[in-house]
Amino acid sequence: MSRPAFSLTDAQARALSARTAELQALFPLNPRNHRPFVRAFLRAVQEITGKLYSPSIYHRLLSAYAQGRRPSTSTLAAEKEALANEISSMPTTASISDKYSAAPRQFENSGALRAVVAEVVESALLRVARGTAQGDLAQINFYASRLREAEVQVRDLRVSCARLTAELEVAHQAIQMQTEEAEDSAQVLSQHLATVAKLTVELADIRTFALQSIDDARGEARSWKERCSTIEAQRQKDLLLLETFRQQAYRHGASIPPALSKDKLP
Repeated sequence: MSRPAFSLTDAQARALSARTAELQALFPLNPRNHRPFVRAFLRAVQEITGKLYSPSIYHRLLSAYAQGRRPSTSTLAAEKEALANEISSMPTTASISDKYSAAPRQFENSGALRAVVAEVVESALLRVARGTAQGDLAQINFYASRLREAEVQVRDLRVSCARLTAELEVAHQAIQMQTEEAEDSAQVLSQHLATVAKLTVELADIRTFALQSIDDARGEARSWKERCSTIEAQRQKDLLLLETFRQQAYRHGASIPPALSKDKLP
C-alpha cells in the first residue's frame, strides 16, 4: 500500500509560514552555514505537525517557505537525526504514567513522592531550558551580528564625518580667503568709482568749456565773415569809383601812371 501524499493543513501552513518568517529574521542568510536555521526549521515543523519527515520533504518545505535556504541533503539528514535523538531522549507523559502506575506502592512514602515530583519537574525544566537556550542563542547570534554591522556602520560614519569635517575646514578657509579678496576688490573698486566720478565731473566741465569755446569761435568767425563781406563789397565799390574817376581824368588828357595802367588793374 503506497504512502499518502504529504500535505499540510491550512492552519499548519499558516503557522509554519509565520514561524519561518521569525526564523528568517533570527538567522540571517549565510550560504556557508545553514545548520542553525535548518535545526530551528526542523524543530518548528516537528512542533507544528508532530512528525519528522525525510530530507526530500524538508527540501519541499524549504522551497515553499524559505526559497533562499538550500542546505544539502546530508545536512538535513544529520539535523533530522539529531532532532530525533533529542526527542527520543525526552520522557513522555505516557511513559511517566506507566512507570509510576506500575509501582503505586512507591508513593506510600512521602519522601519517595517528593523525589518523583522533583524528578518530573527537573525533566520539564531541562526540556524548557534546552528549547529556551537554543532560542536565546539564536537571538544572541542575531543581535551580535546586527551589533557588528552597526559597529562597521559607525566606523564608516566616523571616517566620513572626519573627511567631511576636513573638507568643511578647507572650504571655510577658502571662503575666508575669497571674502578677504572680495573686500580688497571692493575697496579698489570703490576707489576706481570715485576716480571715475571725478573724471566724469572734470570731463563734463571740459565739455561745457569746449562747447562754449566753439560757440564763441563760431560767433567770432561769423562776425569776421560779415566784416569781410562788407569790406569786399566796399572794395568793389571803391574800384568801380576809381575806374570811373580814372576814365574821366584820362578823357581830359591826364597821363596814365604806370602803377594805374589798365594792365596792372585787377
